[in-house]
Amino acid sequence: MTVTTQVTVDNGSANFGLSETFSPDFQDASIDSIQVDGSAVSPTDLTGQGADGTGATVGLSSSALSDGSTVTVEYTVTALNQTNATHTISGTATNGPNSETSVGGETEFTTTDGSGDGGDGSDGSDGSDGGDGAIENRDVADETDAEIDGVSEGDVLVTSGNTVYQGEEGITFIDPATNEVYSASQLSGTSGNREGTPLQMPIPENEDTGTYDLNGPESGDGGFSTTVVEPRITTSEVRLNGDDIDQVASSRSGDLEIFAEWNFDDAEGLEVSVEDPSGSEITGEVVQGSDVLTESGTGVELDLSTEDAGEYTVTFEGNDDLDQDDVVQEYTIETTSQDSVSIDVAEDSVTQGDNVEYTVSGGTNNDFHTVTIDANDFRDDIDEDTAEDIFRNVEDVQDTGVVSDNGDFDYAYATVEIDGTTGVGSINTGALDDSSVEVEVYEATDASTPDVDGLESLDDVSFDVEEGEIVLDSPTGTYTIGSEADINGTAASADEVAIYARDNNEWELLDVNDDGELDEDDFISVDSDDSFEEEDVNLRSASNILAFEGNYGIGAVDVADLPDDADEFDQLSNSDFSSASSTRETITAQSGDLSANFATINGQIADEVDEDIDVNGTATGQDTIVVAFVGERGDTYAQEITVDNDDTFEEEDISLVDISQGAVSGHVISPSRDGQFGDGGDWGTASEVVNEIQGLGQGSSTGDQIRSQILANTVDETGSDDLIVSTTFRINDPTLSVNNVYPEAAEASGLNPVATGETVVVEGDTNRQPDNAAITVELLTQDENSIQSVSTDTWGSNGQWSVTMDTSDVETGTYIIEADDGESTDRVNVEIVEERQTDDGEDGADDGEDGADDGADDGEDGADDGADDGEDGADDGADGDDGADNGTDDGGDGGTDDSTPGFGALVALVALIAAALLATRRDN
Repeated sequence: MTVTTQVTVDNGSANFGLSETFSPDFQDASIDSIQVDGSAVSPTDLTGQGADGTGATVGLSSSALSDGSTVTVEYTVTALNQTNATHTISGTATNGPNSETSVGGETEFTTTDGSGDGGDGSDGSDGSDGGDGAIENRDVADETDAEIDGVSEGDVLVTSGNTVYQGEEGITFIDPATNEVYSASQLSGTSGNREGTPLQMPIPENEDTGTYDLNGPESGDGGFSTTVVEPRITTSEVRLNGDDIDQVASSRSGDLEIFAEWNFDDAEGLEVSVEDPSGSEITGEVVQGSDVLTESGTGVELDLSTEDAGEYTVTFEGNDDLDQDDVVQEYTIETTSQDSVSIDVAEDSVTQGDNVEYTVSGGTNNDFHTVTIDANDFRDDIDEDTAEDIFRNVEDVQDTGVVSDNGDFDYAYATVEIDGTTGVGSINTGALDDSSVEVEVYEATDASTPDVDGLESLDDVSFDVEEGEIVLDSPTGTYTIGSEADINGTAASADEVAIYARDNNEWELLDVNDDGELDEDDFISVDSDDSFEEEDVNLRSASNILAFEGNYGIGAVDVADLPDDADEFDQLSNSDFSSASSTRETITAQSGDLSANFATINGQIADEVDEDIDVNGTATGQDTIVVAFVGERGDTYAQEITVDNDDTFEEEDISLVDISQGAVSGHVISPSRDGQFGDGGDWGTASEVVNEIQGLGQGSSTGDQIRSQILANTVDETGSDDLIVSTTFRINDPTLSVNNVYPEAAEASGLNPVATGETVVVEGDTNRQPDNAAITVELLTQDENSIQSVSTDTWGSNGQWSVTMDTSDVETGTYIIEADDGESTDRVNVEIVEERQTDDGEDGADDGEDGADDGADDGEDGADDGADDGEDGADDGADGDDGADNGTDDGGDGGTDDSTPGFGALVALVALIAAALLATRRDN
């Protein structure tokens, strides 16, 4: 039967919702069409739709409506397989908050046997929709069905070969062909833990999943089988424009969608409820339509625009039996006022030339925010290209540049696209003045734009750009535990430096004077020449961190940037350390009994793309060792590794997927001589150590606490001779950069011009694993046309890569070199020139001067040689080599004994003029 419902919309600026219910339930229902003013509705204007045996719901966005619009919904219902069944349809329509009205009152109709339609069986006599009593899976038993022995009215009838779910009750298993009913206990598990075990009714929430049939573990199903499945809600989220979000501005919260997917929609729908920040249930106020989703993969409109800003909780659960704790899901969304958008920088103080990261927080997914730095903070006399590069085109940045006013710089800008609730970018401070620099973020727009006229500034943040650099020359590299080392380096603009070592995410002050106290006496004075040095420091005594094997950070900090209180500067967070004027290096503490290598790239693992790590090393005399990883948030992973007969071990592709981003410590633990871990108790075997470490990661301990427990039960346990090798690295986002561009014949750092026809070398770094990535480098015109493309998948653990490109067919001009590894990109400009200035040509000119300095005996020869050589140098770099030899020898001789006072300079001048005239003639 087809049901048509028409509703006139009063408020075209508000969303529309229709909800109709059936009593008793139909066998099934499906929506045929949804129209507004006679035209079909676009799928993008639907906020939700669904229909089944219990009812029908439709949700429309206000974008499809206007005042007085007529909404027409048609749907088909399939009646119960019984004669004279009376069905009632009732419903409500909503058009904005607090606008619920009844639709159509209560409509009743009664089923017949269908024989009065002419008896051809087309719509009744075959039993497809009328009165022959045929039972289908998941029918709800009516009075007629209840006449079958073993069936009660209201039972859910499940036929052979279909699915039931943990936690369901009121189910009757029936063969529709014979109306034979089977009790749950007649069905038993076919294999696994459930083998031979009868099925229970109600089905326990922890019932073993799998197949149950009349024959149990025996072959065949005996004529009836069913499968027990764990009910799961696979997707439960709030969306905006099809993307899941967890934070949104209140002004944007009127067009949200509650969306869900679950695996038991053949059994029951999904009920959603909403609680406000106080915990009050407000579903009826904010859900625009039915609060029961009937079909997986659908949703219902959520309007929080009239609610106060705060954190709202949406709960998803089955609307009948399947509402146990394991099924229920919650999703939290926070609505914010627009002024909650903020901007922060990663460091409060940076050295001029360093990059500083900034983060825009509190935004809405896919919105654009313009970030600016005023021209007053620029260095003097920078050009437009330099100003355009102040904001780096990295991370979430979509566009960068500089805006000028009447020829003068106004501000540099970056447009940042919000990903979730944050957007990240980076600033190159090389073009900024050494002063306090202010960064502003403006209100959201729906497109990338540099123009901030008329936009409201939402937040600003300042950071200091400072001159000066700290360099730590020693100790770096490898350190043998227990030995003494000299600490030295340079620190411009500092009076004292403090030395720190880092493990995990904490920097700890070194007890340099070995008095057992961490105080001002451990600072090292900086001499007038900016150097500092402390000799013969036992690093093991100075820092507990360096008493253990592993790779660690070691760094120096300007004491002026430390807190005044010793209780606060004995340990620094990574953020505090980076915010201070500081430098960091890597130091490896090691001994010779147990060695291990953790395969990282530049001390990093790229998150989500390279989430595995390889570990190898030597463990003399051992059969099994344990490798473990501990994240800064207390995440852990551990496993056993077998040691080969040659005392080496290697384990590839150890998954770090359960370790959060940030600092990570890795450990290899050996039971050493006695063959047992710790004191042989609960941590006595390798498998027990693995289980204990895995268990620690399930609790609430921090990474430091977990590391302490591992040490306490192995290496530091009383009577233990265990050995441990530890390292630290970071799980970071993928990175890629181009650092150097130069001709193959003239190696240099930075970005250098290349003569056409020369081979260009491009060098950079990455944190990607070469087994999982390839870097493609393209030479592009300014119009983005590709001239040449090369790739490499070879680089070492330091992440340094390089490629070469041929410029034989490349015209002169400015080109773009772009590197791309599939996850990250970087671009630089390179100049292709007609002829590159070489040292040889300059030497030739110098030779002429040198030759002109020859004295009375050699002056004439020197002048000839110098002039000739100078000419050769101006014309040809190769000839300039000859000029270098002649000019150097002659000039040296003449300058020692043979020069005539007053004539050397004159001869040199004549030689230079002659060389210049010859070069001009050749050019012409």
